Amino acid sequence: MITECAGLIDSLREKAPLIHCITNYVTANTVANGLLAAGASPVMADSPLDAEEITDKASAVLFNMGTLSKDRLRAMLISGQKAAEKSKPVVLDPVGAGSAGNRLSSAIQLLRQYRFAAIRANASEISALLSTSAINMKAEKGVDSAETTLEDKITLAEKASKRFSCTVMVTGSTDVIASGNRLALVSNGIPMMSKITGTGCLASGLVAAYCACCTDSFTAAVTAASVIGMVAEISSQSAKGTGSLYVGMLDALTNIDSATFAQYAKIEFSEV
Repeated sequence: MITECAGLIDSLREKAPLIHCITNYVTANTVANGLLAAGASPVMADSPLDAEEITDKASAVLFNMGTLSKDRLRAMLISGQKAAEKSKPVVLDPVGAGSAGNRLSSAIQLLRQYRFAAIRANASEISALLSTSAINMKAEKGVDSAETTLEDKITLAEKASKRFSCTVMVTGSTDVIASGNRLALVSNGIPMMSKITGTGCLASGLVAAYCACCTDSFTAAVTAASVIGMVAEISSQSAKGTGSLYVGMLDALTNIDSATFAQYAKIEFSEV
């Protein structure tokens, strides 16, 4: 399985797929630059006026709800319809779904209308999607996840994967990826990543990019989770703080290849 994941690193550079990102304005630059560094071709278009046309041209789509608005939701609904017609993979990042009723209801609307290739979210967001009720903000801490155990994350990932019939990644110090009876634990990464806005959004973009290069969203999600963590590990070797870590992560993404992936990957696979 590591070999399949490593192969996606080179495949992404060879194919350079167009990734339609309906994302948030806080992290759009990070997602765009990160996808370019990894080998994809991002288009950051969130208007409902061109959502259908751009989705038609794209190889995969990312929906990120970080700065949700009526227009962005409308663009997602239009894009989702075209992606379904063309059988294009769509990745959902339901940012803050556990913190506000509107975000949660919008995410549930999307999940009921379309089948996603993958969902990438923290434990609080996945818990909210499963229970369809927002979580107390004191526990949620904005868009950050409340504390949870690895066992809880595994349970959430497995339940959500079955509920929404797609690959689900529950993020944390160890990322949990579930799809059907397959499970992966990815422990790449460093604590300082949480101090840089956009690393999670970029991880979601990478899931979409790797989905564009293979038919197995589980392999794509595992690869993305490991890659975003390992480039932080590589960058931390010379970083002096969050600023140099951020730049170093982009440099590492630019230079990463299948051999580097195989060297740094910290992945455990199992079946449930």
